[in-house]
Amino acid sequence: LRNAVRPSVRSSVHPVRSSVRSFVLSFVRSFVRSFVRSFVRSFLPSFLPSFFPPCVLSFMR
Repeated sequence: LRNAVRPSVRSSVHPVRSSVRSFVLSFVRSFVRSFVRSFVRSFLPSFLPSFFPPCVLSFMR
């Protein structure tokens, strides 16, 4: 069990690096989420109006 705990302790030696990594991951996630949302809003109503009923489009908005 101690051998399994050692790599986590070794990674906790650099707390700044892990915090920066988590901050960058959260920032990238929010950026990708907003980009996908704007892309869906601008592209989906003009490209796939026949596949999606208007209720689904209004629900996505």
